[in-house]
Amino acid sequence: MHLGPEFLLAAIRHKIKDEGLCYSELSEKTGIPLSTIKRHLHNPSLGLDKILLYTTHLNTDLQGLSDIAIQIQRDNEQFLSDEQNALFVEHPYLLDFIYLVTSCNKTPEEIAEEYQLSDTSVRFYLSIAEMLGYIENLGDKIFYRSGRRFIMEEGTALDTLFKRRFEQVSMAHETLSQVCHARVRLTAEQRLQLEKEVDQKIGEMHAANSANGTGELTNVLFRNIPGQQIFFSDDIPNIDGGLLKEVSARFRRQ
Repeated sequence: MHLGPEFLLAAIRHKIKDEGLCYSELSEKTGIPLSTIKRHLHNPSLGLDKILLYTTHLNTDLQGLSDIAIQIQRDNEQFLSDEQNALFVEHPYLLDFIYLVTSCNKTPEEIAEEYQLSDTSVRFYLSIAEMLGYIENLGDKIFYRSGRRFIMEEGTALDTLFKRRFEQVSMAHETLSQVCHARVRLTAEQRLQLEKEVDQKIGEMHAANSANGTGELTNVLFRNIPGQQIFFSDDIPNIDGGLLKEVSARFRRQ
């Protein structure tokens, strides 16, 4: 989960209210001027040291603050509309372009250079992104809503497309699966519990790392599939005496 910095700031403001404090009281506790606090709590580039300073005076820690931020973000999320789902399935490159500028912080010029796009195409892409509410074109400046996420409802055509593409990329990578358990006995409830616990733990780690700027971007694939026998070969063919002789020669009893 991408945790936008504005949600961490919102979490601090939320925690201030929970503690029954006002900004002036927090100023007295921290020794930070009131005007500076107001500026800090609306600054998306606020450093980790300042965030940790506020958590110290709000009876919480970075993990607790991240949990609040995640909940605030989820409360503000909206699923892609049916119309947007249909549009992005038909023209998935639109979603890729919007994602690059809003979440990967790439400039339109960088994308144009990488994909050899004409100036006209870039203008069209930006116009579409603005129509869909992902950016605001202010003339000489474009404001990217980097905190907005692409939430796909389970089972939609776009969700299916994403999962297929995700699996293709994951399976094509040379890294072997680090966790493999074949034919273990699990109930449906236990499978769901595993999925929820793994998802929650990954979200917690991501939130903490996003807050302190550590960790590497990582794709994580977790699957439960029917426990069919895992064969090492596609077939069990007929064999002849040649293989018997080969095995006999290679493993001749001493």
